[in-house]
Amino acid sequence: MKLSLGRAPVMVCASTALLLVATACGDAADSSSSGASGPGPASSSAAYPVSVENCDRTLTFESVPQRVVSLWQAPTEMMLALGLKDRIAAMAGNYGAFPESIASDTKDIPAIGTSMAWPSKEVLLSQEPDLVIGQSLEGFAFDTSAGYASVEQIEQGGAQVYGVSMCGATDNLNMSIDTPASGLRDLGKIFGVSDRAEELVAQLEADKKTVVDAVQGQPDVKVAFYNGGEGPLIVLAGGIYDSAISTAGGTNVFPADSLYMSKEEFAASDADVILVGTFEGQDFSTLSDYLKKTFPDLPAVRDGKLTEIPVADTDASISVMKGLTQIANALHPDLHLPVPQS
Repeated sequence: MKLSLGRAPVMVCASTALLLVATACGDAADSSSSGASGPGPASSSAAYPVSVENCDRTLTFESVPQRVVSLWQAPTEMMLALGLKDRIAAMAGNYGAFPESIASDTKDIPAIGTSMAWPSKEVLLSQEPDLVIGQSLEGFAFDTSAGYASVEQIEQGGAQVYGVSMCGATDNLNMSIDTPASGLRDLGKIFGVSDRAEELVAQLEADKKTVVDAVQGQPDVKVAFYNGGEGPLIVLAGGIYDSAISTAGGTNVFPADSLYMSKEEFAASDADVILVGTFEGQDFSTLSDYLKKTFPDLPAVRDGKLTEIPVADTDASISVMKGLTQIANALHPDLHLPVPQS
């Protein structure tokens, strides 16, 4: 499965991770929105041209982009939440189920990649996009050694390229649960639906505040975020994972640059809670049974504190506060916080 751990794509069979828009004047989109804070067409009062800063570049749009190719699930979700289905010409293969609020909107969008690979240069350029959105602007979907189009090649074809979550392939450690807000605001400006973007950002911030207020004064919890493997074990650490854990009142027991840990290292972690991160195709009961059998003396295993967390809910997208709330409930079971929908 092609997935980003927030640090680089990891090609493993069951493994590992890691915004939009109708228009102004005669360019207004007719698509209806089914986003995180409710349906309704996005309205626009934006005047073009508009510019946004992205990865030390200024992108200027003379009008609303009409043919967008999304190379990462997060911006696809964000565009749909902003009511921009009709602007999406194609999307890459996705790494998880879409949130229920927008899942039906994805059915008619052509997928030009798979969960194992992004679209080739020829396939991507054949879509004649005027905007291409990736997670990062380096490597990943733009790796020419894998047959993908580079940012420069896409720009030569007449499209602009926007990196929604990070700039370089190693910038994952800078991501946090607040990262989606900047992408939403930029895409809201690009597509002339800043009001809708601000509604989504306000909801994310409100959901975060609910968790922050609830965990205030709670004891710090030692947390391991396990994502499969039996030696070495795959762990999620750094970047958005540590951001979610710390906001929920915990501390990741593994360093920010961790990816693979030996059985001995995992056993020595002394974790109070183990978050079991799953992707589609991974079975929580199988993973938790392995942990119970292999690490019976870990406090988290001994006390039965193993909780499934869909890794897609910790991606830098519209579900990030859903993941945050699930983590807070796992760390502090007495809170019983209502999990927001996305």
